[in-house]
Amino acid sequence: MTADTIARRDTASAAWFDGLRAGSLLIRRCDACGHHCRPDAKACTACESRSLRWVEALGTARVVAAVSTPGRTGSTTVQALVELTEGPWLLAPVVGAASAPRPRTALLLTILRPDQGEPIPAFTVLA
Repeated sequence: MTADTIARRDTASAAWFDGLRAGSLLIRRCDACGHHCRPDAKACTACESRSLRWVEALGTARVVAAVSTPGRTGSTTVQALVELTEGPWLLAPVVGAASAPRPRTALLLTILRPDQGEPIPAFTVLA
């Protein structure tokens, strides 16, 4: 996450940010078929039902792909496309990593709480 990135809530994202503020990563679960979907899903990606509810994710994931970029102050920023244990994919920072982790690397949720804006999910590499 760069200093320029500030997450802001709206009506659709309020529950997501409330969950992060409380220390939980919330995703959507379909009442019709039980499939887990991304937090921004409006309908189930498996059966197209609009009956979705918020559920807490385990907070574990694996790297699908990752990239590292040098920061302005000599630090490295690592972003990864991660697959949550429940199945949905998210793009999130990987904190504490000196370089991009390899695909399938195990990750654990951490929540970043910037001075401005809302908290955001991030991950750390499991040792």
